[in-house]
Amino acid sequence: MDKFYYRLSYYKKGKLTYIGFLDLAKFIIRSLRRTGLPVAYSQGFNPQPLVSFSLPIPVGVESKREWIDIALTENVEEKLIIEKWNKELPDDLKFISCRFMKVPKTLDINFIKYELTFFHVDILGLKRDIENFEISDKFYILVRRGDKIKYLDMKGLVQKIELKDSDNIIEALVKVNNGNILRGEEILEIFTVKPIIKRHVRELITDEI
Repeated sequence: MDKFYYRLSYYKKGKLTYIGFLDLAKFIIRSLRRTGLPVAYSQGFNPQPLVSFSLPIPVGVESKREWIDIALTENVEEKLIIEKWNKELPDDLKFISCRFMKVPKTLDINFIKYELTFFHVDILGLKRDIENFEISDKFYILVRRGDKIKYLDMKGLVQKIELKDSDNIIEALVKVNNGNILRGEEILEIFTVKPIIKRHVRELITDEI
């Protein structure tokens, strides 16, 4: 049976920010089944929709753009896929782009853009810490990955960081390098006095945009 592959992006915000990734994935797949689209399924005793998600999104994190790949058994117009799928989704989660792929290919996330809104603190102190980080050659922090703890050099990952003091927002562009992913809250390690985050937003950036 022929398969037709599509890559879509979506946003997640509001109440859905507090749903775990596995539950979110199940919710999205169930909504896909309700669309009436000709979804392609895996083979075997327990066939599943051919759906592949990008990096898991942590609980409490909003996203301006996440990615998902799907396979259909018929060639369907991209606009129609978005229209049908969005009808089955709440306002806090909607698809914003869809692209047909002649052949399936690995979804490579190149960068993650973070927007961290914080409660008011010593703005001048934060600016000094950012300046010190920018002129440093290395900046190692300890991070936990599963049951392991390892050192991560933030200088090799953080491409840009700036403070928008008028809005109390820290913006950072982080490179995804050989599976090394710097989480939004870990960016706060550069600060002497860590600000308390009240809103955590990310955007996954690929060659698609």
